[in-house]
Amino acid sequence: MILLTGGTGFVGGHLVDELLKNSFKIRCLVRDPKKASRLAGAGCEVAHGDVSDPASILNAITPEVDTVIHLVGILNESKGSTFKAVHFEGTRNVVASCIVKGVKRYLHMSALGTRPGARSEYHRTKWMAEEIVRASGLDYTIFRPSVIFGPGDAFTTVFARVMRFSPLVFIPGDGKSMMQPVFVKDAVAAFAAALKRPSTAGGVYDIAGPDTYTFDSIVDRIAFVLGKKRYKVHIPMSVMRLNAALAGKVLSKPPVSRDALLMLEEDNVTKRRDLEDAFGIKPVLFIDGLRSYLG
Repeated sequence: MILLTGGTGFVGGHLVDELLKNSFKIRCLVRDPKKASRLAGAGCEVAHGDVSDPASILNAITPEVDTVIHLVGILNESKGSTFKAVHFEGTRNVVASCIVKGVKRYLHMSALGTRPGARSEYHRTKWMAEEIVRASGLDYTIFRPSVIFGPGDAFTTVFARVMRFSPLVFIPGDGKSMMQPVFVKDAVAAFAAALKRPSTAGGVYDIAGPDTYTFDSIVDRIAFVLGKKRYKVHIPMSVMRLNAALAGKVLSKPPVSRDALLMLEEDNVTKRRDLEDAFGIKPVLFIDGLRSYLG
């Protein structure tokens, strides 16, 4: 049986479907019972708990659990939910629970761009989490996905929603930063494939789509799939940072953070082709993925 954290999230929901399709038994650690009905209805066991609560993790790892998949992460900090608390301390709690309960197989969701000394706190704390995993002695596999897109995401679907009624699309910065979007079904297929490939233990894999795009060209392709002609308006990063700082002071969950803007100023790409080389998955083209749920 697999214990999965983050099963109520965007990637987690798709991963649940992929694992069930492959006949894996799943137990999801869920913080909010109101969000557990979909998982229970799909055929998952549900354990109430939180990665910030070691006792709840230990209770969820019963003797039949032989694998843990840890997805939990945040893109924006909010009151009581910091990058360090979620990425670093949460991972530390999950890994420690695996060690105590004797679970050896562990799959971990990190992020492309994770590295020591990164500009963003997001990437720095993701690196700190990876260091815990690498030092754990577990049979780990670490995934570093680029931006993941697909039905239910908080990226392409947000832009598509705006484009359906507004002739203008506001872009942070100059729109020239490069990304390598990966379709969510390819990303979760890699997790399922790793469970069947013991050779992936100890590996760190970049999970990215087949092509790179500027932020502007991503927006253009969303508009193309929708059949809309839209005009891009670029907002200087200095203005975006000021707005993010003000929003952070008055909103409990600001729509964009200064940390997110730092990441948007960097390219998020890789030369590696791990989906194909390590997992035998031919990644879906960005435009074809968009058409499957926006067209």
